[in-house]
This record gives sequence, structure tokens and C-alpha cells, in this order.
Amino acid sequence: MTEWVTADTILRRAGAPAAPPADDLEYAEICAAAVNAGLDERLDGVEVLVPLPAELVLVAQLAGVEAYKRREAVFGVTGYVDLQGAAVRVARDYLDGWRPVIARYATLGIA
Repeated sequence: MTEWVTADTILRRAGAPAAPPADDLEYAEICAAAVNAGLDERLDGVEVLVPLPAELVLVAQLAGVEAYKRREAVFGVTGYVDLQGAAVRVARDYLDGWRPVIARYATLGIA
């Protein structure tokens, strides 16, 4: 599995304290593993460049933070509202919002 994002990066990007509680670190590790597996699944069959494309690393970091912050969204509500006053809910798939970016790399060329 490609390591697109780590638990430490997720915690740092999410604004966690320098020494987070053990359960936060464990949860961040689960989120990192899920994001890494999700990106690998979406990029299945595509040769991944080394070094990893910065754009996909950013996607992994942002998706990792979203996955990590989901446990703060009571009943799926993010805690803020849109311009019409409706509660904003988290997406079903934390990688869904990044689909256009991932697609640029996941599209196989015709040979």
C-alpha cells in the first residue's frame, strides 16, 4: 500500500496538540489507513510516480483530516449552515470531493 498520508500528518493538519491522547493517535492511524487504501483503490492499475505527485499528497492530507474530523460531526452535521440556513452534512465519501483531481491521475491512456 502506498503511504499517501500518515497519522502524524493528519493530526498536525487537524490542529491536534503536539502530544495527542492515545485514542486520537489510534483514530488518526485508522483514518490514514483508510485514505491510503481508498486512493490506492481509485488508482488501481495506474503506475504511481515517485516522488508522489504533490497534488495527490495534498488530496490525501485533506481527505485524512476530513475523515478524522467526522467523529466531531454529531449525526453527520458539521456544525455550520449554508447561506440558506440549512445544516451542512459531511459527504458520504471523504474522497468524493476530490474525485476530479484523482481522475486526472486515474485515467488510463489509450495505447
